[in-house]
Amino acid sequence: MFINIGKSKWMKLILFITTFAFVGTAFVALIIYKFAGNMQGVAQVNGKEIPMAEFYYQVTLITRQMENQGIDTAPLKKQIYADAIRNVIDQELLFQEAQREGIEATKEEVKRYILDIEAFKEDGKFSKDRYLAFLSQVNITPSFFEEILRKELSIRHLLTLQRVGFYLTEDELNTYINKQLSRISGEFVLIKPPEYRPTDKEIKEYYEKNLKKFAGKKGKLIAVYQISIKELGSENAQKKAQQIYKKLKNNEKVAPEKGVKKIFEDVVYDNNNKLPEKIKKEIKNLSKDKNISLVSEEDSYYLIKYIKDVSKPQPLEKVKEQIISQLKKERSKESLKKLYDEVKEIIKMEKNLKNIAVNYRAKIKKIKGETVQTVEAEFGVLPEDLGKIVRSKEGQIVGPFKTSSGVLIGKISRIEPPEKERKEEMEGLLKPILLESKYRTLVQMLIDKLKEDSEIIINRRLLQ
Repeated sequence: MFINIGKSKWMKLILFITTFAFVGTAFVALIIYKFAGNMQGVAQVNGKEIPMAEFYYQVTLITRQMENQGIDTAPLKKQIYADAIRNVIDQELLFQEAQREGIEATKEEVKRYILDIEAFKEDGKFSKDRYLAFLSQVNITPSFFEEILRKELSIRHLLTLQRVGFYLTEDELNTYINKQLSRISGEFVLIKPPEYRPTDKEIKEYYEKNLKKFAGKKGKLIAVYQISIKELGSENAQKKAQQIYKKLKNNEKVAPEKGVKKIFEDVVYDNNNKLPEKIKKEIKNLSKDKNISLVSEEDSYYLIKYIKDVSKPQPLEKVKEQIISQLKKERSKESLKKLYDEVKEIIKMEKNLKNIAVNYRAKIKKIKGETVQTVEAEFGVLPEDLGKIVRSKEGQIVGPFKTSSGVLIGKISRIEPPEKERKEEMEGLLKPILLESKYRTLVQMLIDKLKEDSEIIINRRLLQ
C-alpha cells in the first residue's frame, strides 16, 4: 500500500459530475514516454489502450473551461491536446491502482450515483430526459459516461483510502507560521552582476543560428508536374499520371520525358503566383498528411507534390531587440551563477558587511521589525529561502541568496517571534490549507511513482 495521501492538484482535473467543472493543471512528470504512431487509442498504459473518445472528451472539457474564462483557445490547440493526454494517462494510472487495491467502483454504485446527481433531477426526482440532454450536449453515450464515472469513483475510493491517518505535524505548522509572522531587523546588501550589452556580431550570430525562432511569412515548398494529354493522348496520359503519382508517393525521382515535365518547384507563400487557379486551390489543401494532389484540365493532368513547410525569417532589424533581450537573459544566468559562487567564497573569510558592500559598489539597506515578506518584495528573494532568513542566527551573515536581480546577503540583528494571539489566529486559518497542500504534494508523488513503474506509450499522431 502506498503512503497515506489524498487529492492532488491533478485531482481537480477529474470530472466532477455534480458541477461539470474542469480545472487546468500544470505539473512536471519526471518520465520519458514512449511514442507510437500506429495505435488506435490515445495511449497505452501497462498494455491497456485508452479510447480516443476519452481524449476528445477531455479536450472538450478543457476547451469549454478556458472559453468560459474568456480565453481564446484557437492558438492553444497543442497545449490543450498535451493537457488532455496527461489527464487521461493520470486517470488511467490511478484507476489501475484502485483495481489492484480491490476498490474499483461497481456498476450498481455508478447507477446510484447518477440517480443522485442534482443536475439530473426534476422536482426532486431523477429525470431521464435531463440526463440524456446532458449527454447530448457533451456528445457522449450513456455507456461512455458511466465508464468515465466508474473511473472517477474508483479514484475517489483510492484517495479516500490513502487519506486515512494523514496529518500535519505541529513542527510543520509552526515552521510555516514563524516564517510568515516573525519580524526581523538587520542589514542587507544586494549585489548586482555587471550590465551586459551584446555586440552587433553576437546579435548577428544568434540570429543566423536561430532562424527558425524568427519565422515570419509561412509557405509551402511545392513541385508541380504536367502530363500532356495533347502529346500522349488521353489513355496514355492517364496511365502516365498514375505511374508518376506512385513515384511521388514513394518519394522517387520523376525524370523528364516526352509529354512529362516539371513546370514548377518553389515556395508558395500566397496566391500571388502564375499557377492555374485550380492548382492554387489544391495547394491550399496540401500538407504533410495529404501531400499529393491531381488536377485535371482539358489538355493536361497536373500532379502537385507538397515537399515541406517553409518559413521566411523576419528581418534582423525587426527582431533585434528580441535577440538582445534573449542574450541578456542567457548571460544573466551565467553572470548570476558566477557572482553567487564568488560571494559564497568571500563571506567565508569576510564578515564585515560594509567591506563587502564597498568592494561591489553596492548599498546597505537597513530594515527594522519587518516580516520576511518585506524582504521578499524588496529584493526578490525566492520563497524557499525566506525560512533560512528567519532561522538564521543573530549577528551572523546570512546568504548568499539568488534573487531576480542579483545576489543578496544580510546580517540579522534581531528576530522577534510571532505574537501569541496572532499566531493562534493564523494556525486556525492556515492548518486546513497547509494540510491540503501537503496532501496534494504527496498525491503527486504517488502519480509520479506510478508513472515510473508503468509502461506508457503515447499516440504520436496527437502531438504532431
